[in-house]
Amino acid sequence: MANIEKEIESLRAKIARLENEQKKAEVQKKALGNASGQIDKILKDNGITLDAYVRHNYKKISRIMQKIAGQSAQAKTKSRKSTKKKAARRGGRTAKAVATIKIPAGRYGNLPDNPDQVIEVKEKGPRPKVLKRYAEEIGLEAFMSQCRLD
Repeated sequence: MANIEKEIESLRAKIARLENEQKKAEVQKKALGNASGQIDKILKDNGITLDAYVRHNYKKISRIMQKIAGQSAQAKTKSRKSTKKKAARRGGRTAKAVATIKIPAGRYGNLPDNPDQVIEVKEKGPRPKVLKRYAEEIGLEAFMSQCRLD
């Protein structure tokens, strides 16, 4: 019961606040109507057109219009539900297409990095990067003639 009474009180307070806002809006509307009528009367008495009056106050009016447009744009963005944007995938660096050299199985030595080292390449399995790098550098035929031990 206590929750219902609290809710009723909050609704009454909300109704009172809304009624006050409505009264203020009516008073403001009446005042704006009177002001508009007075401006029209003064302009007519002095022989000035509304266009001339607006042109004279263009800076003030344009600033006000910009504020109104900004407020309406903010109201539109606030009312929309926010959606998460997925981050666009950027293409990663792609390696340049290089012709791969297939080093045949066997024993290799006389490498410039370490001339005493003998590397054995099996029929199946990975090829050592040192051999591949050197073979790509000087060419497969030159590599085979210089480094092949079999």
